[in-house]
Amino acid sequence: MANLTAFLLLLVVFAPVWATDIWFYDDDDYDKHKTFKRFNFGTAQRCYNIADCFNNKASSASWINAPKEAWLTFYDDEECRGTQYASRSTPSGEMKFAPVGLGNKISSFMQWEYSTFPLKGFVDICNDAAILAVNATANTTNASNATDNSTMDATISFY
Repeated sequence: MANLTAFLLLLVVFAPVWATDIWFYDDDDYDKHKTFKRFNFGTAQRCYNIADCFNNKASSASWINAPKEAWLTFYDDEECRGTQYASRSTPSGEMKFAPVGLGNKISSFMQWEYSTFPLKGFVDICNDAAILAVNATANTTNASNATDNSTMDATISFY
């Protein structure tokens, strides 16, 4: 049993992890990138907010290692709302936001693989420890307050 546990642990540690690297730039001239933010993420269908560290500053973006069948989608509002533009250029690509009306307006992005909705929640990627609420009704449970007999709905998500 100990050998099996050790083997499984090694398998988990050394298994390849696929994650997309994305860079946001404050200039759309790819030779003059003055300011940029680099993010690494590995979960599709999760909305990544950049409002706390690069809000409305991105003129262009480039990425590598995205899944071949994925779409990278950029939004002008937090929580993947508002005007959006989806790029089908994967596993690597780049785009300028001004030609699609989103120059210096990007506040969030998401990697689509099987849906256009953030089914795996919202993350402030500037502070990746802050996982925001997930709107998943399948994981909703009721909790009652013993002091006033009121009922509270809570959404519980499993990652």
